Amino acid sequence: MAELFQAEARELTGSANTRRLRRAGMVPAILYGQGKDVVHLSIPESQVNSAVRNNQPYIQLEGASTESAQIQELQWDALGSTVLHVDLTRMDANAMIEVDLTISLTGDAGASINQVIRTTTAVVPAMNIPNGLVADISSLNDGDSISLGDIELPEKVSLLSDPSTVVVTCGAVAAPETPAEEATVADDAGSNETEESGGDE
Repeated sequence: MAELFQAEARELTGSANTRRLRRAGMVPAILYGQGKDVVHLSIPESQVNSAVRNNQPYIQLEGASTESAQIQELQWDALGSTVLHVDLTRMDANAMIEVDLTISLTGDAGASINQVIRTTTAVVPAMNIPNGLVADISSLNDGDSISLGDIELPEKVSLLSDPSTVVVTCGAVAAPETPAEEATVADDAGSNETEESGGDE
């Protein structure tokens, strides 16, 4: 999902007002693009930090502005630890973008599994990027597999990779050794050691 920024109108600009905003836990921002007027905004610092932490450049504005936007540039302090200013560019709310999605597994298979690929490229809505794709392995048995085309896709998501690409294969589980088998192995090892010792005398 796109990050949500609760924007407030910022009528006063300049260094003094910018410092006042930062002391209040707000980050000054500007919104521009698509031939529209530049809008001066302020955004809660916690929401900006969340977007940075989640590596999410796509923003849905609410409050003083209700537009979709992309983080174009961040201005940091000298230590690189605090965002001082945000540049936002307007974008189409229905824009589609190309991303790499991780593939996670759910369920328990009837045999050992091997995950062949862990990411795939897809086209997704910029304002609703899924966290990833999920492959259900609970119905897999020895010799079965799951391909990209078998995975249920979120709404409006389409794959760029070949749907026949194998994601997971399922193989037989090796049976654990029984106590009798373990004893036989130990006896064989002991016999070999005795023979080797006898040959050295």
